[in-house]
Amino acid sequence: MVEEQKYLSIGELFDLSGKVAIVTGGASGIGFACAKRLAEAGAAVLIADLNSGAGKQKTKELTTADYKAAFVKCDVTQGPQITNMVNTAVKTFGGLDIIVNNAGRYPKKLITEMDVKAWDRVMDINFKGVFLCCLRASQQMIKQERGGSIINIASASAFHPTIGFTAYDSSKAGVWMLTRTLAVELAPHKIWVNSISPGPIQTEGCSSPEDITFNKRRLNRILMGRIGRPDEIANVVLFLASRASSFITGSDIVTDAGWTLT
Repeated sequence: MVEEQKYLSIGELFDLSGKVAIVTGGASGIGFACAKRLAEAGAAVLIADLNSGAGKQKTKELTTADYKAAFVKCDVTQGPQITNMVNTAVKTFGGLDIIVNNAGRYPKKLITEMDVKAWDRVMDINFKGVFLCCLRASQQMIKQERGGSIINIASASAFHPTIGFTAYDSSKAGVWMLTRTLAVELAPHKIWVNSISPGPIQTEGCSSPEDITFNKRRLNRILMGRIGRPDEIANVVLFLASRASSFITGSDIVTDAGWTLT
């Protein structure tokens, strides 16, 4: 028997009141933009980040604006810290409904200059870290028996290789397939699993002269003629976290202004 879907107004579609979200790497850039947008939609947000100073400052920014927010220090390569992160969300806000796996790193290094340690570090954060967060978050969501949404931040680089980003591109391609596989496994529990693949985005982490020059070179290959903003990724996160995306799982939304088309 097909479950009847209630018609929802625009306001109802994007209302996250009563939902609890975790955003990893949430103290800056895309992560904080996601945390802020989810909070604006009514969700209680736990910012998880290695940078305690920035994390606490950004949390205060949200709570000062009367949003529900808290901070927890977390290294996504460490299983016990991820367990603590999820437990903190449950203890502080009463559960877990949404997780945005955003924490990552993107060092530039040619394969001829890379050692195994450098490769492992990227994979541990960008790929294994996402897996560990998905694992623990899904366990909590299944336990609650009310479904949930897992949103993984992949990258357009998963489909568009770039010189010097062998480890990064490979890790994000792994996130894309992990997303699809988990969508199949978790569908019986009404847990939606999707990913977003941003193109070039201007964040605090891309402010060095080398990064600025790199992004300027990429401008010629972006159809819309500009670098993206963190909030433009956060808007897609809100869509995937909301009931507006109720018929979408196992999908990746490429958000790159046409960069991968050129």
